[in-house]
Amino acid sequence: MMYLDKIFSIAVQNRVSDILVKVGLPVRFRRLGSMVSLKSGQVITEQMINEWVDASLPVYLKNSYEEKGDIDFAFQDEVGTRFRVNIFRQSGVQGFVARVLESCIRSIDELQLPSILHDVPKYNGGLVFVTGTTGSGKSTTLAALIQKMNSHYPYHVITLEDPIEYIYTDEKSLITQREVGMDTRSFNQGIKGALRQNPDVIIIGELRDEETARDALIASETGILVMTTLHTHNAVESLSRFLSFFPVREHFMIVDFLSRNLRLSISQRLIPASDGKSQVVATEVMVANQRIKEIIQKGENFEQIHEIIKESKDFYSMHSFDQSLIQLCRAGKITEKSAIRHANSPMDLKVAISGVDS
Repeated sequence: MMYLDKIFSIAVQNRVSDILVKVGLPVRFRRLGSMVSLKSGQVITEQMINEWVDASLPVYLKNSYEEKGDIDFAFQDEVGTRFRVNIFRQSGVQGFVARVLESCIRSIDELQLPSILHDVPKYNGGLVFVTGTTGSGKSTTLAALIQKMNSHYPYHVITLEDPIEYIYTDEKSLITQREVGMDTRSFNQGIKGALRQNPDVIIIGELRDEETARDALIASETGILVMTTLHTHNAVESLSRFLSFFPVREHFMIVDFLSRNLRLSISQRLIPASDGKSQVVATEVMVANQRIKEIIQKGENFEQIHEIIKESKDFYSMHSFDQSLIQLCRAGKITEKSAIRHANSPMDLKVAISGVDS
């Protein structure tokens, strides 16, 4: 127990993003996207993990863990650093992975996110997607948006989280944080309840199923700003994924709702910085302008949206991932090699970086 607590402290000191613990092996860390082993690390025993889980897992989640075999929860160490932990069983023994959460909430500008995100709190209702793969910083971006509202707007913001990650101190906004499993039974149950709690903004930690997606749409239709995350790579994939939650027979109705209410989608990826000591965020931004709304409403040929995004940089502040990578490369924040490796169209990007319009 004491050794694992020490591991959490070492992870924070070394700016590790994730801690991976498996019986029979030393602890491993993920740092700047790469897996590293703890030097001179002690081999983890089954007893160590069992003792840590027994002491750390909240009582209200123990029955659910026994039933499902894995569970998410938030853990706070003795100095106040928070972690998002997933405990699971594998080969008959327990293991866990912990994500280190930043102690302070960084602003949109500090994260070097697109400036158009400053406009999101001004939206009069609608739906905003924050998307990306696991570990791409979606929760951090959502936190920055919430804090922007908190410091500038007199809103009632209701968050539905599994688990609660960042803790907010009420400033201009009143922020109600509800944890799935403790404060509400499910995301969709929490949305239904939130509609009776006079919200201006509802934050849904993640869209996972048809019921939650349907309730998110309904809430956005009522003039409430709804922000949520999806595990997708880009805006086009996010539209297809959202549609896939629903039966095909309903797609004509869902795309109509979506075309009216989707406001913006930001997708992001973390790229190694040129200094080799940190990561920077590359983004794609899609603003639901009239052309994009028309494509969504038809429910087909979403691929056309890629070209609209690339063409709309100057007029609607949209940009593609490759345009973001080019800008980061020209600013010296990432290397040309990293930009090409993470590009959607590596050859076009290589030509564009050289200064020739592809």
